[in-house]
Amino acid sequence: MAEFKKASKDEKDRDKKSSAKARTVAKKPHGYNRSKEGISGKGSGLGGKVDGIREGTGEYGPPEGTDRKGKDSTRPVDSTRYFETAQGNLSYSQVSEIIAVSVKKSIEAIIGQTPADIQVTPEWICKLHNDIAGSLFPEWAGRFRDVNVVVGTHTPPPYFEVPIHVRQYCDDLDARLTFAVKERKIETFAETLAFADWRFQWIHPFRDFNGRAGRILLSAVLFKLKLPPAETAEVEPQEKEKYLNALRAADTGDISSLTQIWLIRLLKSAQEEAG
Repeated sequence: MAEFKKASKDEKDRDKKSSAKARTVAKKPHGYNRSKEGISGKGSGLGGKVDGIREGTGEYGPPEGTDRKGKDSTRPVDSTRYFETAQGNLSYSQVSEIIAVSVKKSIEAIIGQTPADIQVTPEWICKLHNDIAGSLFPEWAGRFRDVNVVVGTHTPPPYFEVPIHVRQYCDDLDARLTFAVKERKIETFAETLAFADWRFQWIHPFRDFNGRAGRILLSAVLFKLKLPPAETAEVEPQEKEKYLNALRAADTGDISSLTQIWLIRLLKSAQEEAG
């Protein structure tokens, strides 16, 4: 489980000020700069490797089958650094570049709308996934997985239950968003984002690129809540391990550590917004 050091008095005072700033900046939509929203650059988690949220190796292969390489890996058996795609046999780096461009376009499309326009439904999620992977993998992009998978120590629900879980996820998220918008408290925002983050990865609805799709979904949730852009993925090894531990704890029913991580992210983004 992730551990966080006890805050000093100065840190607590600073957090209180940041919390107030966060509540202030949450009153209206914000312009999303690409560097902040994680389209590219160090720490973005969106513009670099084709890595997922829970996949320790950060690599993908053909969608069929899985192995246990890496503590949190869904890398398939006999996978290589090449992909059979609709655009031919592409290297890992080529696929990475194409996916990064698709992610960028997807986020631009989201922030080109108003927060009220965004409705997170199973159809919206499938379209999102198809937008980022459809040009490469038209056979299964945008379609819920039809295979069972194992993600490290976590076994997502069987494939035939995925549509039901995604529908319930969307309904639950909608209710949480409605409540969070009324509350306008940063703690509620953090808990809502923690749920949106964890539950999507718990379901693991697609054969591949769940991490990418999940991070774009989180960007959409931030925008819908009228919050400034925040980090949606950890890249530093120590912070990433804390995040993975928080996901594992959430798998057991304890979402507090992940909520704390999101609270820190929101406070940081509010401080950056305030200058």
